[in-house]
Amino acid sequence: MELGYACINLNLKDCTPNRRTTVGHLKKLSLEGQKIKLNTLLKENLENTLRILKFNKAHNIKFYRFSSNIVPLATHEVSNGWNYLNKFEKEFLEVGNYAKKNEIRVSMHASQYTILNSNRKNVVERSIEELEYHSKFLLAMGLDTTTKVVLHIGGVYGNKEKAINRFKKNFEILSEDIKSRLIIENDDKSYTATEVLEIAEELGIPIVFDIHHFNCNHTEDEKLEEILPRVFATWEGHGKPKFHFSTPRSEDDYASHADNIDPKDFKEFIDLLTIGDRDFDVMLECKNKDKALLKLREDFKQMYNLKI
Repeated sequence: MELGYACINLNLKDCTPNRRTTVGHLKKLSLEGQKIKLNTLLKENLENTLRILKFNKAHNIKFYRFSSNIVPLATHEVSNGWNYLNKFEKEFLEVGNYAKKNEIRVSMHASQYTILNSNRKNVVERSIEELEYHSKFLLAMGLDTTTKVVLHIGGVYGNKEKAINRFKKNFEILSEDIKSRLIIENDDKSYTATEVLEIAEELGIPIVFDIHHFNCNHTEDEKLEEILPRVFATWEGHGKPKFHFSTPRSEDDYASHADNIDPKDFKEFIDLLTIGDRDFDVMLECKNKDKALLKLREDFKQMYNLKI
């Protein structure tokens, strides 16, 4: 098992991997000024992403989620004509090669605005464009399709069955590369683990199981001992299974993520996942990012005399 964290590193100073600008600011600049601004931001974001990977190597962290905003305004029309993939070909490959050389497993997570099952055509079109951006981004780094992109099913729109059918239909429109990278996640409000499993099993893609979302949103007849083997089964032929873990902020604010990870709850969860000899990775979703991961390791060492 490897532990991972998402996007931001809090130990490194001035190392934001997703510096961005606004459309309003760009439109105040000349066309040449816009390109300079975008190139400057992307160059810094790629440099900082590489710095984070080097930090991860130094601390034996072999699981990491790239920010989806490394390329600023990548899919906005203001970026039309900006051929960043060619201009930064060397830098993209440098990041990807470093991850591969040092066996750091990386992933991405599409934004909450990427809604493949929307009932609005323009939203679906933008969502497909956003997913294809992730595909091009990872291909530019030379990363194969074991590098996954997480996506939620989306909204219900008053009719869950129709919404699920729209997801399946629009999934088929995607390029083969992004279809082979997508993994879908149970959410905390709309789609339960069982519902997402059924979609994943039909489409032949993996599910990333989020235990916090399960605790927020499940039915009485959903049993972890029945769900988890099915989750593992969706990963056959797709690489190493991936799970999400977070600790609720409080009983009153249960849906929100806490700053750190509760080691006792985490121990209970990974004990559930020890099904046979299957290996797996766990992405920690918490406010303190890499600091929380390192703290959890130390907590385990002190509490259980275990190394994670």
